[in-house]
Amino acid sequence: MLSEYKNKIVDFVIKHNKKIKIAVLILLVGGMAFKGLMQIPQIRASKVEIAQLNERIEYEKERQKEVEILKTKVNTDEYIEKIASEKLGLVKSNAKIFIDVSGEQQ
Repeated sequence: MLSEYKNKIVDFVIKHNKKIKIAVLILLVGGMAFKGLMQIPQIRASKVEIAQLNERIEYEKERQKEVEILKTKVNTDEYIEKIASEKLGLVKSNAKIFIDVSGEQQ
């Protein structure tokens, strides 16, 4: 009984060999196309994320340039005097101080 079914299956495969190969090929190609279509939203999201990261990289590069410029200025006497004057209200001992007595607020 089992060998009879086996023979029928073998005969069917031999007789329809080309059609079976084509059907398997169509199923494989269809499956790959479906899988590719399902990944399109993920690809788009990844492209958006890449664009955001590139923008952030550019921002950080600009910030790094500003830090480098500030780093060179920090140790100069001019910068130290400026910060002492602006933040701490300090002045040099020989500095002339002008007081606005006009009464106008700026």
